[in-house]
Amino acid sequence: MSGNTTSYLVSLTHSSGVELNVHLLLEEKPTRQEQKLKTLSQYVQQYPSGWKKRLELANLLYTMGHWEPAVEQYREVIERQPQLINVWLKLGKLLQLMARQADAIEVYQNALPLLNNEATKKHIRGLIALCQGDTKKAIIAFETATHLEPDNTAYWLALGQLQMGRENAVGALRAFDVILSINPDDIVALIHSYDALIALGNVQEAQRRLNKLIVLAPDDCRVLQRQLDRRCAMRLVSSEEGKQTKKMISCALRQAPHGAEAYKSLAYYYIFRGDWEQGVRVLKEFTEEHPHNPRGWYYYGLCLFHRGDYQSAAEVIVKAYRLYPNDCEIYRALCEILPLTGMISSPLISPFFGGAGAPLTPPFLRGAGGDLQMGEGDKITLASIVEEMLERFPECWSVWATAGRVLVESFEEIERGCRVSFEGTQLQPLLPDAWFRHGRVLALAKKHPDAVKALEQGWQFLPENGGYLQSVPAAVWLGDSYWVLGAHGTSRHWWETACYGSGQLRAFNPVMADYWLGRALEGLGDALGAIQAYQSALSQQVLYPAYKEIQDALKKVKGD
Repeated sequence: MSGNTTSYLVSLTHSSGVELNVHLLLEEKPTRQEQKLKTLSQYVQQYPSGWKKRLELANLLYTMGHWEPAVEQYREVIERQPQLINVWLKLGKLLQLMARQADAIEVYQNALPLLNNEATKKHIRGLIALCQGDTKKAIIAFETATHLEPDNTAYWLALGQLQMGRENAVGALRAFDVILSINPDDIVALIHSYDALIALGNVQEAQRRLNKLIVLAPDDCRVLQRQLDRRCAMRLVSSEEGKQTKKMISCALRQAPHGAEAYKSLAYYYIFRGDWEQGVRVLKEFTEEHPHNPRGWYYYGLCLFHRGDYQSAAEVIVKAYRLYPNDCEIYRALCEILPLTGMISSPLISPFFGGAGAPLTPPFLRGAGGDLQMGEGDKITLASIVEEMLERFPECWSVWATAGRVLVESFEEIERGCRVSFEGTQLQPLLPDAWFRHGRVLALAKKHPDAVKALEQGWQFLPENGGYLQSVPAAVWLGDSYWVLGAHGTSRHWWETACYGSGQLRAFNPVMADYWLGRALEGLGDALGAIQAYQSALSQQVLYPAYKEIQDALKKVKGD
């Protein structure tokens, strides 16, 4: 994982028909693949007893996304050279990516007796535990491997990636920082550490690492995507900056022509230029070309949601959910969108999936055994989504925070909602956002003394510099709760803190900086300042539901 490592996006179609995009890490950019495939295939047929060219063929098939034949070739290599532990690990990882957990476990277990290295044994036992869904056991095994061989970056990477999957940004960042202490130019660790720093709110350090990535790997599609996300948030879509953004989007599309993320960036590029119809059309056309891709439906649904078309957004996100119910982002989106449709307790049936007068479930939604994932007339409700989300993702703090808010706000289950939200802080007690989100739930439940305690607890864990992405809304919420409690002096302090923080936030997200500045100035009684801040936000293509909230706030401040 040196500075020369590059990322290559491959589209994988599972046996269920679902199309997923996977980033592969390669030492060099793939070129002339079809010619190489033909040459290697002919060589292997001519010399079937050899293994070196067969291994090259397996690696090439893996790179091209031809994973079933790649599995066969890796097995052939292992049969000839069983001592090649890296090939066992490649095969196991490939089977994991293909969601063939039982096959991966068998490969890993068969590799164990061949090992003399205790650290590698622990690492493989961690992989087995991961396939079995026992993440706690996997973490212990990975940590043991890192203690036995602290300079082996592969062990630290496995640990960090697992922690990120559990939304433990603190633990993940520790692992990635160890890798960077060994190799400061490790691109994979830099990318993952950037994501962890953003989750922790340390945007200044995150930006420093992104700047380094731009120098080391300017054309890496993962680096491009993170730049595009930042540039779109900053509304760099017009004039010379806009030309640069469009150029980067074109590069991302060339690098990953079948990836939904690049099309998402293109869609929001148009949206933030004011061309909503073209933006929505980009993602609609992507779903038409890739109807099996859940991320495409997910981004299309979010786009409709941000336009304020809540009903259509819900129906589209349901398509993503039915295709791939293993992504907690899809569940969280449903929890945000469904209450705004007014369909809290009533079932939602997407016309795409069946119901009266609707077409039958498409064939590509059939499971590996031919069973339908969703039959005609199948229904979901907000309540069923919440309960299923908690069951599927019990280790993700954001799931508990989201569920708690839905229970309080939509179902008025005050006590249970607060208890559920509190679980998020226990999963990640050092994460500011976990406490901020819990504090928000408590405030919605009108438990303002408890809300203040939770919000101030989260404030203690903010980075010394650069935590403004999370601290500005938290300061506004603190001001709101202290005002309700009658501590008007303290509430003014927090609103003034939010005003200062919004100035820092402007360098990362000017639209939300204006939104929160308006909220804080409104609390301070500065009506003219609040109006100016809100109008500034609206002029920058603010998205729903914030758009509606700002419009309502403007009417209130103006006295309309």
